[in-house]
Amino acid sequence: MQPSRREFLHSAAAGALVASTAAPALAAPNYRKPPGWDNLVAAAHQEGALMLYLPEGDEYEAALVTRFQRAYPGIRVETAINSGGGQSRLLVERSAGRYIPDIWITGSTIALLTLKPAGALAPLEPFIVLPEILDRSAWAQNMLWWNDAQRPYTNISFAGLLLPPAYVNTTLVKPSEFRSYWDLADPKWRGKIASTDVRTIGPGSVPASFIYRSPKLGLPWFERFFGTLDVVLSRSQRQLVDWCVQGQYPIVAFVSITEASTAMNQGLPIVQIGLEQLKEGGALGPNTGSVSVIKPTPHPNAAKLYVNWLLSRDGQLAWEQETKQASLRLDTPKDGLYLAYKRNAGITYANGGAEEYGLAAAALNGAITGILKKAGRA
Repeated sequence: MQPSRREFLHSAAAGALVASTAAPALAAPNYRKPPGWDNLVAAAHQEGALMLYLPEGDEYEAALVTRFQRAYPGIRVETAINSGGGQSRLLVERSAGRYIPDIWITGSTIALLTLKPAGALAPLEPFIVLPEILDRSAWAQNMLWWNDAQRPYTNISFAGLLLPPAYVNTTLVKPSEFRSYWDLADPKWRGKIASTDVRTIGPGSVPASFIYRSPKLGLPWFERFFGTLDVVLSRSQRQLVDWCVQGQYPIVAFVSITEASTAMNQGLPIVQIGLEQLKEGGALGPNTGSVSVIKPTPHPNAAKLYVNWLLSRDGQLAWEQETKQASLRLDTPKDGLYLAYKRNAGITYANGGAEEYGLAAAALNGAITGILKKAGRA
């Protein structure tokens, strides 16, 4: 019986996780608290409650709830799961005049393409007051990873995951063969590839959007990949990884890094095609690591305190320790993380959580359907 993700995350540190190749954490400066901080903490405790919509999984409960309550035990945190139609539930509640959640944490696409147009997201910049967050040098690529195309900014990524376009069975395919995304669409792989159906936003959306937006790749890449290679489509991430490990389809594209990394760290013959080896580059995606504040905010002071805790070094240490996913902060240690989550120092990555990437992911539905129809596979 396969262990739960939570069990795996905590057992993997005993040896299955490899040492980090990323740059060591920067020394944390001694930041001062801003004026009014003590008043904010007092006001948050007076409200005494906070409602989070967060991703499903024990590791997220531990990182986003338990660790916050350890720091601020006087604030009661209630939660709801935002996967599987959580945004629809939130919008139905709003239409009935029920404004329940304070904070929304998951990938950026739903926040920006569904909740923001509905007027459900508050401008986030006024909530962030800690100097250690506003210090751009504390973050990867010397920037805050805002995802909105323009102000007012309502969503920011705090996790930065390497999202490879594909994984290969190491006994059947040499990962070093792939120096370009075009190598993945080589005719010699016809009938040997399975892929997530990325017409639905989810696993694989970030690398697929990067390809779609790249002037050197774009729609012609998808026409070759989905139109000529007889790629088998599935939405079951477990099935796709099993197919790769068993050699039925030695290449699997656009799969969940959580599912693939679990198999990798169990010593199974599967490895990613690393972004660092692809000449066109790649994007970092937040996976489930971006945050927004819901408007109106039932507990505004507690929400403000929470956002600052989450984006602080302490909050990001909690995130990394419990989820094993890399923070975009540079002053947290990167050892003991999933191999697939580790960034390479000196490489500049696109922001795969940005709004334009979400729009590209949405556009892929029609584009890929058209390609499949033309190939007689729709």
